[in-house]
Amino acid sequence: MRSRSGHAVAAALAAAVLVLGAGCASGSGSPPVPAPSSAPGPAASAEPAEDDAASPETPDAPVLAFGATHVFADGNAVTVSAPVAGAAVAGAPFPRSLEVTVTVRNGTPVAEDLSRFGFDASVPGPPGATEDREAPAVDDGPSGALAPGEQRTFPLRFGLPDPGPAEVTVEVAKADQTAPGQDVPGSDEAPGAVVDYEGLV
Repeated sequence: MRSRSGHAVAAALAAAVLVLGAGCASGSGSPPVPAPSSAPGPAASAEPAEDDAASPETPDAPVLAFGATHVFADGNAVTVSAPVAGAAVAGAPFPRSLEVTVTVRNGTPVAEDLSRFGFDASVPGPPGATEDREAPAVDDGPSGALAPGEQRTFPLRFGLPDPGPAEVTVEVAKADQTAPGQDVPGSDEAPGAVVDYEGLV
C-alpha cells in the first residue's frame, strides 16, 4: 500500500502532463501571425515632357555690300551699286538725297514683271531709338516686262533725313505674282524674298 507522499507525487505528475498537453493542443491550432505589410504609396504622377525645342524663326535677310549681286531662288538676280549722296531733292523735306543704280536680270524661262521688285531705304534712328528711320523714295520704282535672259538698269533716289554721314540700308524685296502686276499678299516678306545692302553714305 502506497504512502501519502507517493500519491501526492503521482497526482502532481498527472497534473503536469495535462497542462503540457493542453498547451501543445492550443499552440498547434493557432493561425500564423501575418507579417506586417506596408501599403504601397500613391504612384508618382508623370509630368508631361516639356518641349524645349525653340519655335522655328524666320531667318534674317542676307546682308550684302553695295555692288554685290544677289540671286534669288527662282533665278532672278539683282545688283545694287554703291550709293552716291547728292543735294536735296526739290520739294522733298530732306537735307540730302541718295542715289543707287539697280540692275535686274531675269534668270527664269518666262517673262517677269519688274513691278514685283520693291525697293526701300532706311537709316538708323536717333540715339536711344529702337527703330530705323525711313529714307523715302523720291522716284517711282521700275515697271514693265523683262524677257528671259534680259537685264535692265535704272536709277533710284531716296531722301536722306540726316545731313551728315549715315549707315544706309537698301532693301530689295521680290513678290510672287499670280498674273503680271498682281502680287501675292505677304510673299515679299517670306524667307528668301528679301536681301539687304548696307554701307556708309
